This record gives sequence, C-alpha cells and structure tokens, in this order.
Amino acid sequence: MKKIMFFRPLYSLGGTEIAMLNLVTKLKGYKIYIGYSDETSDQHLLDRFTKYAEVVNLNEIESINVDTFITCSAHYNLVEAVKIVHAEKTILWIHHLVNVETTVLAQKEETDKLDSVITVSNTTAKTLKEVFPNLKKKIKAIYNIIDEDEIKNSADKPLKKKLKLSNELNLVTVSRVCKEKGFERMIHLAKFLREKNINFKWFIIGGNYYKDEFNRIKKLYEEFKDNFEWFGFIDNPHNIVKQCDYSVLLSDDETWGLVLTEAMMIGVPCITSDFKVAFEQIKDQNNGIILSNEAPETYSERIDDIITNKEKYKKAVKNFKYKNDAIIRKWDEIFNG
Repeated sequence: MKKIMFFRPLYSLGGTEIAMLNLVTKLKGYKIYIGYSDETSDQHLLDRFTKYAEVVNLNEIESINVDTFITCSAHYNLVEAVKIVHAEKTILWIHHLVNVETTVLAQKEETDKLDSVITVSNTTAKTLKEVFPNLKKKIKAIYNIIDEDEIKNSADKPLKKKLKLSNELNLVTVSRVCKEKGFERMIHLAKFLREKNINFKWFIIGGNYYKDEFNRIKKLYEEFKDNFEWFGFIDNPHNIVKQCDYSVLLSDDETWGLVLTEAMMIGVPCITSDFKVAFEQIKDQNNGIILSNEAPETYSERIDDIITNKEKYKKAVKNFKYKNDAIIRKWDEIFNG
C-alpha cells in the first residue's frame, strides 16, 4: 500500500483545508498521513483529519518514509521538510496565488526538490507557466474534490431562524469579510439596486479574524442596514444560499471560486467579478453574470439583466454536474505513475 503525506500548518479550517479533507476522504487504497509543524494548530481540525488519516507533527519525529509528499503550503521551506520526509515524489499543491515571487517556486533550491506543481484551475496553471517558464513541464491543473452530496444535504436542512426575504431580489455572499473579497466593490452594486428602486436583501455569511478590518468594512454599509444581514461564520451556509436568487462573489482575484461551484450545485446561479478563473467557471449571460472589477460604474447597466433573467439563470444551473471521479483518476495517475 502506497504511503501519501499531505502537509499544511493547520491553524484553522479554510479553503485549502477543506480541499485536503475532501480529497483524503475520497482516496482509496493508500496509507494517508497528514503532516503539520506548529503547536498552535487547531485541535478540532486535527481531530477531523484523524478520522481519515494518521496525523503527524513533523517537529516531533526525526524522519518518515513515504511514496509521495504533498505540501499544501507554498511558503514552507521544502529544503528543511525533505530532511524529515523522505519521498520518491514531492508535489506542491497550490490553492492561492498571492505574491508568487515569494513562494518556493521562485527559489531554484526549492523547485529542484519538486516533481510536480498542482494548481486548482487551468487558468492558474497558465499564469504560473507564464511567470515560471522553467517549471512549465512540472505544472498541471487538477480541480478540487467537492462533496456534492454533503452540500446538497446541508442545503436541505431546516434553517435555524427564518430569513427576512425580499419579494423581489435576494442575494448572498459567502466569504471572508475583507477588501480583497470585493466588499468595497459590492457597495456599488447595492447603490445601483437602490437607485433602480429594487427591493433587495443581501445576506453576508463570513467574518474576519481581524475584528478591526471586519468592523471597518461593516461600517461602510451603514446606509444599507435595512438591506444587509450579517451572519458571521456559520457551519452551514448552504441552506441560506439555497433560499437566494444569486450567490455573489466580487473578489479581486481567485484561484478557484469554490463558493460559486457550491452554489451552482444546489441550483443557485452566480454574480461574480471578472477575475481570470471566473470565465472558467461561468459563462456570462448564459448561466450567470460576470461584472467588471475595474469599472463598477458599469454595474448599473446589468441591473435589468439581474432582475429579469433570474429564472433563466436558475434553469441553466439546475442540472449542474461536477466530475469528482475524473479528479480522483488524475490523482491516482500521479500517485501510481
């Protein structure tokens, strides 16, 4: 049985950790390890991984032999890691593209240790190949596993409290509350909806570990206090998303808009901004709406589309399919190739 180790400092449950969990639960026929290296790692998260893998603190062992070592942290020192984890293959699995010049990809001593670089979208793979042409042959894209059954079951669970829905337009954003997720851009859409006399509700699911930033963002929305409802972090956003007309994500950039895919899985179309990977997920005016990042003043031109074509877009995503089996086959090929 081949041994696979995934490594990540496990501080909290975010997009990368969810992707790791979803993949680990689907892999069959392997001995799985989850490696971490910080005493401040979240114990609840460690416990979740323990159900499916052997959890190992790399600071507490001298060495371990595995067939494949997958680091899910682009800033972790690979040179030091491979002194402890001895593997036939070493892979970097990238979920976020922030300051790529500071990642291990920019350091030859680090990239010499890598056999493959896996990204979560074709768009991100293309970008990395342009920035690091010397690594072109090592870079490939594999979409993340998404547990469609769990998401649909969560969406069908009863709400903990009744939502104050609008009879005209209901929007939801599931995201960390911060500037880079487009919260300063979203205000423009809210203003244009109000100028058009649209009766709308907008539910915000998410928070920010930095309370000052959360409070700064929320204060910007004081004039819309009757339109916006702030939930903070909650375990199950999907049963709220299912009640809405659109899931909205106006981020500066994403390597993959996970919340967009999850919304479409439960039959909810999306409004998103034109970061590159958005065009890999959504076809504008076909199964959703893509707005300009650079020109929020143009949002006013799309209000009629948003209101009049709600049912058209819902119908377009009604039978949305996501191919987890094909994703698993790609990982099997890597592990066994």
